[in-house]
Amino acid sequence: MRFELLAEYELSQIHEASLKVLETIGIHTTSERFKKLLLDNGCKEEKGRILFPRHVISNALKTVPREFKLYGRNNSPVLEIGKEKAYCQTCVGTPSMMDLETGEKRDATVKDLEEYTRLADSLEFINIISPIFPRDVPQEIILTFETATLLRNTSKPLSICIESSRELPYILELLALAAGGKEALREKPIAMLPVSPLSPLEYGYDPAEALIDVVEAGLPLGVEPCPMMGSTAPMTVAGIAVQHNAEILAGVIASQLIKPGALVTMSSRATFMEMRSGVGLWAMPEMGLAGAVMNQLAKFYGIPSAPGGFCGASKIADSQSGYEHLYNALMEALIGSDIIGSAGSLDNALTSCYAMLVIDNELSSVVQRTIKGVEVTEEKLAVNVIAEVIETQSNFLEHKHTRKHLRAGELWVPSLGDRQTYEKWADKGERIEDKARRIAKELISNHPGLTTSAEVDAQFERVLERARKTEIGS
Repeated sequence: MRFELLAEYELSQIHEASLKVLETIGIHTTSERFKKLLLDNGCKEEKGRILFPRHVISNALKTVPREFKLYGRNNSPVLEIGKEKAYCQTCVGTPSMMDLETGEKRDATVKDLEEYTRLADSLEFINIISPIFPRDVPQEIILTFETATLLRNTSKPLSICIESSRELPYILELLALAAGGKEALREKPIAMLPVSPLSPLEYGYDPAEALIDVVEAGLPLGVEPCPMMGSTAPMTVAGIAVQHNAEILAGVIASQLIKPGALVTMSSRATFMEMRSGVGLWAMPEMGLAGAVMNQLAKFYGIPSAPGGFCGASKIADSQSGYEHLYNALMEALIGSDIIGSAGSLDNALTSCYAMLVIDNELSSVVQRTIKGVEVTEEKLAVNVIAEVIETQSNFLEHKHTRKHLRAGELWVPSLGDRQTYEKWADKGERIEDKARRIAKELISNHPGLTTSAEVDAQFERVLERARKTEIGS
């Protein structure tokens, strides 16, 4: 089940405008290594900016893989990236947390990172896990600490945004230990490693250096800038799409110049500014619309897409957060999306929430069911069944066709939403956010715990200790 937001000629207009940006405006970078890579492969430098000739762009786009696989440990699950299955990913980098007991917003902690990861591990339709940002660990090695904590508490595939190229060697070592070695990690990657260039059109030192190192390590790269309409990008959906597309394509092209065939996703995060307050919004409908445009461009190029969609401006897990998350995610999924991020987030992706993650698990199941569409076969058209019921003056409830397809899952069944009569519901009168909070507590309590062996865990500790000594001298 798919639809298109833009006509073919409109898509071509955005594509051509993006190429013009790369050809005539280009990008800026403070990484000499990144600059040398581009200049040695046909790009040009003018007034301190790197310009991309059209033939460099077109040649690089030819080598991007349309599909790849992302693995959980022990090969379960295996995600087919490029098949537009709308896998759900938790939000990365939230510094705040909604306390599970009090419902109050506070700084995220190590305990939150552990428990939130275990909750995501327990939820069927949360497919990829990213870290929140605990504030009670040394920030100089926060990515290293997060990676070890994720690996200790889930076997699901990971997505870890590389904000510090300095920490990348530790992250790669931890992933290799969990995967069974560097070669095993390359053959069956258990993590994607996005980088986040700055808007407008700035590849700073850390994301540029990290991009090179991720590709050379042979792991899937995400190119994930986050422009903001009216602040760091034009105040139109078409305008932000042009700039955003150019920013992403610059990273995609660089990945192919390093290693033709390198695995990469177009990981769009097109946001906008609330002009009355200056707040950066991850809300609807513009977030969903811009994400849908970027997904359609990704399909145009044949590159997997990974927008952020389970997001909104609501501050708590309530009806506003529910309709915002569902609109943005479903909008992107119906265009065709491989991964939809930001699950469990509130307040414009600044806060993570246990209850919201449970709700987003439900929304993810709805989204994934919706894009499967409707199967039309002779069996499912059921003409003979209708005839039999009419001829025998019986009913569909007792017909074997009904039992067969009910058992086969023809009807979607919520794990969270309530479908009882009002009288039965009124016995408890439990609101959905309260039920989600209760389920979160139960799943965390019942999680089996560590997902790594004692031997691997001890190796993790040695990596963490080396990172502490090297990066913070303690």
